[in-house]
Amino acid sequence: MHVEDGREPVGLMAPEDYARSRAAFWSGAAVLFTDTDGKILVLDPAYRPGTLLLPGGGVEQSERPSATAVREVAEELGLSIDVHQLLAVDWVSKGNPEYEKVYGFSGETVSIWDGGVLEEDDIARIRLPGNEITSFHFLPPAQAAPRMFPIEGRRMLAALRARIGRAGPAVLEDGNAVGDGQVLQRLNVIPRIAAGYQDISWYPGTEPTPDLPVKQAWTWAFDHLGRVVVLVDPRDGHVVLPGGTVEDDDDGPAATAAREAAEEAALQLRDVTYLGYLLDPDGAVYGPGTGANARARYIARVAALGPASEDVATGISYGRLLVAPVQAAELLGLGRAGREQALCAARAAADRWGIPMGAHQPVTAIPDEGIPALDSSPG
Repeated sequence: MHVEDGREPVGLMAPEDYARSRAAFWSGAAVLFTDTDGKILVLDPAYRPGTLLLPGGGVEQSERPSATAVREVAEELGLSIDVHQLLAVDWVSKGNPEYEKVYGFSGETVSIWDGGVLEEDDIARIRLPGNEITSFHFLPPAQAAPRMFPIEGRRMLAALRARIGRAGPAVLEDGNAVGDGQVLQRLNVIPRIAAGYQDISWYPGTEPTPDLPVKQAWTWAFDHLGRVVVLVDPRDGHVVLPGGTVEDDDDGPAATAAREAAEEAALQLRDVTYLGYLLDPDGAVYGPGTGANARARYIARVAALGPASEDVATGISYGRLLVAPVQAAELLGLGRAGREQALCAARAAADRWGIPMGAHQPVTAIPDEGIPALDSSPG
């Protein structure tokens, strides 16, 4: 039984003093949309010409941030949506220099919500308000970020990484990750849109004709959990599969795939198996004047991952990640052909080796010391 002891509380503030001591913040909400190629939807506001931003706006009194996101999309794009997945939360300090000209700015918390992928029919339904938004664009992430306020560009990239990385919402302060941040944030990954690949044809299980030279060979290298190894280029944050150019002294493209995996990622492969090829009909992807060529794709099992080291060809040390094939396709930015490839590779690995079909899962960083013996056998 509770008994009052009659003593006065010590050290407690008066309610009005306590209320004055608490931070009073504004709140905002925005929505991240992509198209089927992975490009980001950004708006060109009339009140801030030349600086792009995500759809969104200020949270009104007694309004939940998720409701703000839905309302702002309806007002700015004419689209009716639901949002369920929170991608990032950013705490913006009162003294942030990018907001110093905003009258009465008291600091702000901004939430970024996942609007999903807009198909062509969705995009055709977009209707802009006449006096607030002058145009909209779908841009590669690397092109969108520099055209936004720096804090908003960082916030957009953090939200996109959180969507792909599947490790929960990114927690930011002034647009920067708190602590080390999530794996994709820590490695400064920028999902790429690979120029020229968006409409390239994919031929699974078919060998190139003799008159079609194989210029490159790349590998979907699986671990026993159905994840594949991808590499992060530290120079620009772009993600690639292990692989590269077929050299004259390679014993065919399969040997190229194994050699490049070892050189770039200290990755030992076994059971390298042909998967298919991409047709580059005019050589535009590989370089002007190349002519029609094929890009071979292989699947393999990971036998071991050695310590991180410099690639002999480039002199750089790649970041190494284990991701589900569908996440690899999002990071690689190869469009429709990339998604078809990822599914084809996962099915082939499941059929041939019993490797599980990997769904979205949190991205895993491969430690610098490597994994000396990684059993690729199921079970």
